Amino acid sequence: MCRIRFRELGTGNREPHMKTFAFVLLSAVMVMAMSCDVIDNPIENPDVPIDTTTKVKQNVLLEDYTGHTCGNCPDAADVAHQLETLYGSDRVIIVAVHAGPFATPQPPTYPTDFRTTVGNELDNTFKISRAGNPNGLVNRVTRNGKFIQSKDNWAPAVTAELAKTPTMGLKLDHTWNATTKAIDVTVTADYIAGGTEDYYVVVWLTESGIISDQTDYRYDPSHIEDYDFEHVLRASLNGTWGEQLSTTPVAAGQKITKQMSYTFPSGSTWNPSKCDLVAFVHRYGTEKNVVQVIKKKLAE
Repeated sequence: MCRIRFRELGTGNREPHMKTFAFVLLSAVMVMAMSCDVIDNPIENPDVPIDTTTKVKQNVLLEDYTGHTCGNCPDAADVAHQLETLYGSDRVIIVAVHAGPFATPQPPTYPTDFRTTVGNELDNTFKISRAGNPNGLVNRVTRNGKFIQSKDNWAPAVTAELAKTPTMGLKLDHTWNATTKAIDVTVTADYIAGGTEDYYVVVWLTESGIISDQTDYRYDPSHIEDYDFEHVLRASLNGTWGEQLSTTPVAAGQKITKQMSYTFPSGSTWNPSKCDLVAFVHRYGTEKNVVQVIKKKLAE
């Protein structure tokens, strides 16, 4: 920055002083012009290219197998919520699967039945409740020799999965008819890397904000009458294991689209504004891992 300081002129004969001032001013301007930086060929409003490509990230499906009479399960739900808050609900996608003995209704104190056909089949296949609750699956991968992960292992397992390089991107589009309560879903699988014929796509419906009874051993009395249930698995739009993406291996760079529909059960009290659609691709064969998962609100 260039600065010019002028000395205050006296109050005598002003004409010589004015000539002197003009000469000093002209000289100062010339010196300033020679001493200040000069930018050759200045650019006004440069057109800087912006990379609008959305980078695909590896997301995590955290399946929390739980039940309303499981007194240690609320603590596990809090662990899952903390991971969701830490990494974002678009990266850590929680689904609470109510299955096994702890999920059995016990009226009048525990009257709500959160169980589903898909949840029961998953629990029987993976033998989660047989191992005890709370337990869960993190992208259905085996970590440290264990497929079923306790809540204390969820954080390191989630962190490790998030750090992986994704091999697939997913896009989920849907329409919701509030009158008929019908959902039409389109899922597009974008193969970043090649895939095998054992890739299957599944779409689940979950609901949050359900108030009902829950046992929580952290409190005395442990019976909580107004517990807030989140991410409850309500249904699968296309069965327990989903739909096969391709009967033959798929090369990198290819896209496959699948469509499916579902209508809320008659008499359902599910709140659409509290529901999410969870779409994921998993391997259905010798390997069980979840390849990619995304979530989208059903109705705003």
